[in-house]
Amino acid sequence: SAFLATMSDEIRTPMNGVLGMVNLLRRSALNEKQRHYLDNIQSSGEHLLAIIDDILDFSKIEAGKIQLASDDFSLGELVHDAWSLMGERLQAKGLESKTDCNRLGLILRGDKTRLKQALVNYLGNAVKFTDTGSITLACRIENETDTDCLLRFEVRDTGIGMTEEQQARIFNAFEQADGSTSRKYKGTGLGLTITQRIVQLMGGETGVTSSPGAGSTFWLTC
Repeated sequence: SAFLATMSDEIRTPMNGVLGMVNLLRRSALNEKQRHYLDNIQSSGEHLLAIIDDILDFSKIEAGKIQLASDDFSLGELVHDAWSLMGERLQAKGLESKTDCNRLGLILRGDKTRLKQALVNYLGNAVKFTDTGSITLACRIENETDTDCLLRFEVRDTGIGMTEEQQARIFNAFEQADGSTSRKYKGTGLGLTITQRIVQLMGGETGVTSSPGAGSTFWLTC
């Protein structure tokens, strides 16, 4: 973990260079077959970069090299930014997005980037495992004082759902709901673990309620 955390930029940078060259090459005169080759390079490169990002983030957390920022941001900004990263995936699957939050104007102080990462991991999973229906991002204040508040976020989907046994280990590192999941849906099985560790750094908790064929609700507090 310490080695990977130290080497993170050196590992990421070459992959970003490959994807950058792909984009430059697209601007040149190409035939249809060459464009098809470029599409495959870009798709594979983006998938590899996503895996690299997960592994390096996990390594940084394990090595204690992540420090939370403390900046002002609005709850509405956070929700908007999280959804904006899901646009293409939602559109490709024809899924409806819903927001259930009545305090979007609330100004908070904390690490917006890491909190967004945690929510995007939840949203990405929801889209991945939902073929029809909708994804809902909900938030509410559980407790509030003059100086701070406890927030609860939920991501609800109408997807394939999980058994109780699957729910018990879904937050474990490198695990997915079952062995066939990694082959059909791809991924490292680290997204939920990263979300859990980020939330723990923020003094919160994570969890899930689900049943097979009836969708899932992933929640976190911070």
